[in-house]
Amino acid sequence: MSVYFRLVQYSSKFTWYYLQKYGLSEELAVKLQRLSSALSTTRKFMRLGKSVDFLHGALRSIHLADNVLRLTITLSKLNQSVYLLFDHMVWAGRVGLAVIDKDKWGKLSARFWMVTIILNIIRDIYEILGIIYSEIKQRDAKMSRSQYKNGVAEHKQLSRPSMSNRQLLLKCIVENPPAFLDLARNICDAVLPLEALGYIKASPGIQGLTGTVSSVLGIASTWNPLLRLVPS
Repeated sequence: MSVYFRLVQYSSKFTWYYLQKYGLSEELAVKLQRLSSALSTTRKFMRLGKSVDFLHGALRSIHLADNVLRLTITLSKLNQSVYLLFDHMVWAGRVGLAVIDKDKWGKLSARFWMVTIILNIIRDIYEILGIIYSEIKQRDAKMSRSQYKNGVAEHKQLSRPSMSNRQLLLKCIVENPPAFLDLARNICDAVLPLEALGYIKASPGIQGLTGTVSSVLGIASTWNPLLRLVPS
């Protein structure tokens, strides 16, 4: 349910910003801005306790055989657990349960979120490089394969049209969508903590757009398990 709230939150943010920017409907823009803010607080409440789930996930991923996957997934889950823990503090400050420096805790949360995304991107690139390397090996094997003709023992090298690098990459994307979709989602998500930490300047419209795209990709992987990157 939270992923659908996220989609509405960021699509509302994208819409209100451009309504205000072009002066199309000030009243609707204000309503959407309030909706986006309310959904942000609601999602923080819905994530209460999720930090413990990610700790359990980190304990499970420790046993992965692949060293790179074990390191990136485990550290990612540990960082996400801390990120959510600090996010809980921000929520408590917003609703008046605690008197805290919301900017300070928000930036701490964003730092751990950013590290989580970086680790996820490293994992995605590792998966994609493995896919591409495997395809290159298959392409090279097909190019050098000999073939017997008419039952004659002698054989000759047959010239076959070689798959271009562009075609090979397209083949990798079409046949292995989970890794590429996950990379796209993480790149979109990276805009949000980078902007929160002041490393880039992104308008609310850009934040809303990237958040909407990453939410749609997240929903797609929820609807279709075949689009989900595993192990996760």
